[in-house]
Amino acid sequence: MGERRALIIFGLLHAVIFLGLFTSLGRQFYYGPGEFERWVSLHMLQGQVPYRDFLTEYPPLALLSFLLPGLFFRTPMAYSWAFSTEMLLLDLVGLTLVAASASRLGVSSWGSLGIYTVTLLSVGPIAISRYDLLPAVLVLAALHAFIAGRNKLAWAILALGVAAKGYPAIIAPLLALCCLRHRGYRRLMEGVVAFAAVLLIVVLPCVLLSAQGFWQFLSFHAQRGLHSESSYASVLLIGQILGLTQLEAGFSFGSWNLSSPLADTLARVSPYIAVGLLLAVYSLYTKSLWRAARPKEGMVSLSPEESRLVVNHSLLAVLAFLLTSKLFSPQFLVWLCPLLPLIGGRWRHLSWWLFVAVGGLTQYLFPYHYIEFELGCPHLIGILAGRNLLLVVMALLLTNLTRPVHHDRMQRQPGEDYEPVATRGRRGHRGNQDIGRGGQRRR
Repeated sequence: MGERRALIIFGLLHAVIFLGLFTSLGRQFYYGPGEFERWVSLHMLQGQVPYRDFLTEYPPLALLSFLLPGLFFRTPMAYSWAFSTEMLLLDLVGLTLVAASASRLGVSSWGSLGIYTVTLLSVGPIAISRYDLLPAVLVLAALHAFIAGRNKLAWAILALGVAAKGYPAIIAPLLALCCLRHRGYRRLMEGVVAFAAVLLIVVLPCVLLSAQGFWQFLSFHAQRGLHSESSYASVLLIGQILGLTQLEAGFSFGSWNLSSPLADTLARVSPYIAVGLLLAVYSLYTKSLWRAARPKEGMVSLSPEESRLVVNHSLLAVLAFLLTSKLFSPQFLVWLCPLLPLIGGRWRHLSWWLFVAVGGLTQYLFPYHYIEFELGCPHLIGILAGRNLLLVVMALLLTNLTRPVHHDRMQRQPGEDYEPVATRGRRGHRGNQDIGRGGQRRR
C-alpha cells in the first residue's frame, strides 16, 4: 500500500514537472521540445522512408518514438505537447520500475523515487526535449527483468534499448558475465538468441529497404569530430586558455565540434579508449561477482548482493562510456537518472549530490549560456571542465561502491536462502556446518 501511494504521489508530481515546469522552460529554448522530432515525423507521414528517402542519424526505434505523436498532432505547438506527454508516459514507466527495483533490492521506495525526481529536476527541460528517456527506461527494465530471473525478457528488452540509442549494448557483457558465473550456459545462449532475434526484427526492414542508407546512418557517427562538451574537449579548451594549444570550433554533424591535429587524433582514438575502460569495468565486475553471495542451485533470481553489483556496474559502465566518448550532449545525463537511485554502498549519497551538481552546471551551460560558451567564454569553459571533473569523481566513487560486502557482514533477510561462495569450499571436515565469525559454528 505504501509503494502504491508513493507511485501515485510522485506520478502526479512528475506530471506537473513535465507538463508544467519543463514544458514552460523548454519553450524558452531557441528550439522547442520535439521540434526536430516533428520534422522527422512529418517526412515519414508524407510517405518518405527513413535511410532511403532522407538521411537521419537516429536508430529505428527512435524514429518510431518520433512518429507516434505525429500520428495525432502535426502543428508545432500540438506536437510539442504530445511529445512532452510521450516522455511523461515513459517517465511514469520509469517511476514504476524504480519502485519495483527498489523493493527487490531492499531499499526505500519513497527514497528512491525522491532521488529519481531530484536527478531529473537537475537535468532540467532537456529531459522532455529529447527522447533519451526511452533508452534509459529500457535499460532499467532490462536490469529489473534480469534481477528477477526473467532472462530472455531481459535480453529482449536490452535489444530494444540498442535499437533506440545504441549505448545499452555496453550492458550486455555484464549480463553475460553473470550468467557465466552461475554456469548458466543455456540461459546465456537463450538470452543471446533473444537479443539477436529482437534486434534483427527491428533493424532488418531498414536494411532491406536501403542497405546503403542504413550504412550511411552508421558511418555518420563514425565520422563525427570531437564534440565541444566531451571530456577530451574540456581539457583542450583549458589548454587553449593557458596558451598550450590552438583550436578551431565549428558546427558540423548536428553539433559544435573542435578541430586541430590533437583534437582530430583524440576523436579517432576515443573508441579504443572507451573499449579499454569498459573492459576494466567488466574485469572489476567479474572480481566482485566472484566474491559475492549467489542463490543456491536451482534458484533463478539473483541474490541481493548480486543485484546491487549489476546495478552499480551498469551505472559505472554508462558513466565510463560518457567520459570516454567523443560525443557528450547534455541529454545524455538522462541515461544515468533511472539507475542512480538504486545504487548501494556508503558513497551513494555523495554520488547523488555530485550528480545534482553536474545537472545544475550542465543546465547553466545549455541552454542558458551556450552561445557564450561557443564563443569561448573562459569562465564557461571552466564550468564545463568542472562538470566533467565531477563526473570523474563520481566514477571513482562508483568503483568503491562496486566492491561487494563481505558475506559474514551481510544481513540476511527473512526467507532468503543464499549460500556465500566463500563458504562452500569450507564444508565437509566440520560436519557440513558453516563457519561463522570467530570460528564459531552456526546452523
